[in-house]
Amino acid sequence: MYLVVNQDPPLPSELDRRLPESIDSIVMKMLEKEREKRFQNVDELLEALVLLKTNIDSKQESSKKLAIAVMPFSTIGGDKENEYFGDGLTDELIVSLSQLKDFDVISRTNSMQYKNTSKDIKTIGKELGIRYLLEGSVRKFQDNLRITVQFIDVENGRQLWAESFKGKMEDVFDIQEQVSKQVVGALMIKLSPNEKIILTKRSTVNAEAFDCYLRAREFLYRRTKSSLQFAIHLFQKAIELDTRYAAAYAGLGESYATLHYDYDTKDVWVEKAIESSLKALMYDSTVAEAYAALAMAYFSKKSIQEAETAARKAIELGPNIFTGYWVLARICHVMNRDEEAVDLLKRTIELNPDFHTAFGELRMAYERLGDREKMDEIIQKMLAMFPLYLAKHPDDARSHIHYAIQLATDGRSDEALQQTNRAIELSPDDPLMFYNAACVYSRLNQKTLAVDTLRKSIVAGLEDYEWIKTDVDFDGIRNEPGYIELMKGK
Repeated sequence: MYLVVNQDPPLPSELDRRLPESIDSIVMKMLEKEREKRFQNVDELLEALVLLKTNIDSKQESSKKLAIAVMPFSTIGGDKENEYFGDGLTDELIVSLSQLKDFDVISRTNSMQYKNTSKDIKTIGKELGIRYLLEGSVRKFQDNLRITVQFIDVENGRQLWAESFKGKMEDVFDIQEQVSKQVVGALMIKLSPNEKIILTKRSTVNAEAFDCYLRAREFLYRRTKSSLQFAIHLFQKAIELDTRYAAAYAGLGESYATLHYDYDTKDVWVEKAIESSLKALMYDSTVAEAYAALAMAYFSKKSIQEAETAARKAIELGPNIFTGYWVLARICHVMNRDEEAVDLLKRTIELNPDFHTAFGELRMAYERLGDREKMDEIIQKMLAMFPLYLAKHPDDARSHIHYAIQLATDGRSDEALQQTNRAIELSPDDPLMFYNAACVYSRLNQKTLAVDTLRKSIVAGLEDYEWIKTDVDFDGIRNEPGYIELMKGK
């Protein structure tokens, strides 16, 4: 009896190595000594078990699939002006192939890290854990195209298929279809009737609209305020050229949702994101990016149930799109479903290792779960990661402030304040910057300054009270009169 009361039991995965580590958190929560820390009802336990089964089934299914990476298509002669076109073709092929059930296609972010790499194919294959690799080059001059593609078995270096295509811009859709079909044929995959439709489906037949769309996505990926505004302009231009272009509406919705989350808290961007995303789904109900944008927008609007439904649909249709997993993790966070949030954030990071926000939220989830060891592990990863990133992007205010929070959590106050000051200097009118600065001050026990800065973020338009209530960075100021007053009735 003494041991039951005073000592924690061993982890299930330590007693039986055949058990997945993900079962540990469920069993340990059931065995919590304090009643309020256990599952509060059968439904909570059932939700956790369903998620566990889904993750196990997904991993087992993934292990049976053919692992493929689509490498960034290079531009012949180092043509920087048309680099977006090669990147866009890479994206389109990733999206197309990832919808086939027999393929496990590496995400865009993980593939793009090998752009202009000097690493050989075997090294890339080992690092990505893939068997097959698709690579190619593009030459685009005015309306003329030349695309060369080869498909390689990484294990033995054997070229399974190679071809060179010449044509006009209007032929790009035929070329994409042929490349996807050749990959399937090289591996002798039998497609279902629905998968055959997927490979032949074209979101537009307007070459100029397609070109605008590819340019727009390139600017969307940069995620700066000015690049998002230009992406919106280009998506709108693509829609003018093809008013039924579902993918362009989805990109427009994603741009609005990202602009709202990252830079401008005006409600108009949320409404525009919802309107554009729904229009995309009106023309094509299978566009995963539209559901991902809807999930972001509904979450910002505090429509949690609608956000969760959209996020799960985004994951179902686009398993390689990180946004669905990330939004679902944020929903789990505000609903106190931290075990689920951990699994979802891990998947988000796996798909997009450069998405610093997910690392920070994973650290928070571990802290809420009381897993100090895992929390410290994530902090150390971020402390190693940010200096390298900021050396290449010294004017990225968001990264400076996220770095500051981790420094503050690690007790490095002088460095944390230095990074905070730099972030505010770069983005002095940003509500989210004030919010994160308040997190830093709270971590550093500068309580009055933390409350004042948090109030400043709310006045500036960031009224996310549900997130504030669950943000562990503010645990140090919960009992401050100013904080209590700020949150009264919320």
